[in-house]
Amino acid sequence: MSARYKICLPLFVLTLAGCTKEIKKAEPVKQYALHGEVLELESKDKLAKIKHEKIGDWMGAMTMEFPVKDDKEFSDLKVGEKIDATVNVQGLNYWVTDIHTQQGK
Repeated sequence: MSARYKICLPLFVLTLAGCTKEIKKAEPVKQYALHGEVLELESKDKLAKIKHEKIGDWMGAMTMEFPVKDDKEFSDLKVGEKIDATVNVQGLNYWVTDIHTQQGK
Protein backbone atom coordinates (compact mmCIF):
# COMPACT_ATOMS: atom_id res chain seq x y z
CA MET A 1 0.00 0.00 0.00
CA SER A 2 1.47 3.35 -0.99
CA ALA A 3 2.03 6.10 1.57
CA ARG A 4 -0.39 8.36 -0.31
CA TYR A 5 -3.13 5.72 -0.13
CA LYS A 6 -2.47 5.19 3.61
CA ILE A 7 -3.01 8.91 4.23
CA CYS A 8 -5.93 9.50 1.86
CA LEU A 9 -8.05 6.49 2.83
CA PRO A 10 -8.42 7.42 6.52
CA LEU A 11 -9.20 11.03 5.59
CA PHE A 12 -11.87 9.83 3.15
CA VAL A 13 -13.40 7.53 5.78
CA LEU A 14 -13.47 10.33 8.37
CA THR A 15 -15.11 12.67 5.86
CA LEU A 16 -17.84 10.11 5.15
CA ALA A 17 -18.32 9.45 8.87
CA GLY A 18 -18.77 13.16 9.47
CA CYS A 19 -21.41 13.34 6.74
CA THR A 20 -23.46 10.49 8.16
CA LYS A 21 -23.59 12.06 11.61
CA GLU A 22 -25.43 15.08 10.22
CA ILE A 23 -29.07 14.17 10.78
CA LYS A 24 -31.69 16.28 9.10
CA LYS A 25 -34.50 17.42 11.34
CA ALA A 26 -37.92 16.45 10.08
CA GLU A 27 -39.68 19.32 8.40
CA PRO A 28 -42.72 20.63 10.26
CA VAL A 29 -46.15 19.57 9.00
CA LYS A 30 -48.04 22.42 7.34
CA GLN A 31 -51.83 22.21 7.19
CA TYR A 32 -54.20 23.68 4.62
CA ALA A 33 -57.98 23.64 4.17
CA LEU A 34 -59.19 21.59 1.21
CA HIS A 35 -62.61 21.93 -0.44
CA GLY A 36 -63.48 19.62 -3.30
CA GLU A 37 -65.31 16.68 -4.81
CA VAL A 38 -64.30 13.01 -4.67
CA LEU A 39 -64.04 11.69 -8.24
CA GLU A 40 -62.48 8.24 -7.69
CA LEU A 41 -61.38 5.98 -4.85
CA GLU A 42 -58.52 3.49 -5.08
CA SER A 43 -58.76 1.16 -2.09
CA LYS A 44 -55.47 -0.73 -2.56
CA ASP A 45 -53.34 2.33 -1.72
CA LYS A 46 -56.12 4.33 -0.01
CA LEU A 47 -56.02 7.13 -2.58
CA ALA A 48 -58.84 9.58 -3.23
CA LYS A 49 -58.86 11.49 -6.52
CA ILE A 50 -60.24 14.89 -5.60
CA LYS A 51 -61.14 17.85 -7.82
CA HIS A 52 -60.27 20.69 -5.45
CA GLU A 53 -60.28 24.45 -5.18
CA LYS A 54 -57.06 26.40 -4.61
CA ILE A 55 -55.28 25.12 -1.49
CA GLY A 56 -53.89 28.14 0.38
CA ASP A 57 -50.46 29.16 -0.88
CA TRP A 58 -49.54 25.52 -1.52
CA MET A 59 -51.36 24.62 -4.75
CA GLY A 60 -53.77 25.93 -7.35
CA ALA A 61 -57.13 24.37 -8.19
CA MET A 62 -56.81 21.01 -9.97
CA THR A 63 -57.65 17.32 -9.81
CA MET A 64 -55.18 15.01 -8.09
CA GLU A 65 -54.87 11.93 -5.89
CA PHE A 66 -54.47 12.33 -2.14
CA PRO A 67 -53.45 9.55 0.26
CA VAL A 68 -55.88 8.99 3.15
CA LYS A 69 -54.00 7.35 6.03
CA ASP A 70 -56.96 6.72 8.33
CA ASP A 71 -58.87 3.51 7.40
CA LYS A 72 -62.24 4.76 8.72
CA GLU A 73 -61.99 8.10 6.94
CA PHE A 74 -61.16 6.34 3.68
CA SER A 75 -63.97 3.79 4.01
CA ASP A 76 -66.49 6.58 4.71
CA LEU A 77 -65.68 8.42 1.46
CA LYS A 78 -68.06 8.15 -1.50
CA VAL A 79 -67.55 9.06 -5.15
CA GLY A 80 -69.42 12.26 -6.03
CA GLU A 81 -69.31 13.52 -2.45
CA LYS A 82 -68.29 17.14 -1.83
CA ILE A 83 -65.89 17.34 1.10
CA ASP A 84 -63.98 19.67 3.37
CA ALA A 85 -60.71 18.30 4.73
CA THR A 86 -57.24 19.19 5.91
CA VAL A 87 -54.21 18.66 3.67
CA ASN A 88 -51.09 17.88 5.67
CA VAL A 89 -47.82 18.68 3.89
CA GLN A 90 -44.40 17.61 5.14
CA GLY A 91 -41.61 18.16 2.65
CA LEU A 92 -42.64 16.26 -0.48
CA ASN A 93 -45.21 14.13 1.37
CA TYR A 94 -48.86 15.05 1.67
CA TRP A 95 -52.09 13.40 2.87
CA VAL A 96 -55.63 14.37 3.88
CA THR A 97 -57.25 14.15 7.30
CA ASP A 98 -60.31 15.54 9.10
CA ILE A 99 -62.58 14.73 6.16
CA HIS A 100 -66.18 15.96 6.42
CA THR A 101 -69.03 16.01 3.93
CA GLN A 102 -69.97 19.55 2.90
CA GLN A 103 -73.35 20.40 4.34
CA GLY A 104 -75.84 22.26 2.16
CA LYS A 105 -73.44 22.81 -0.75
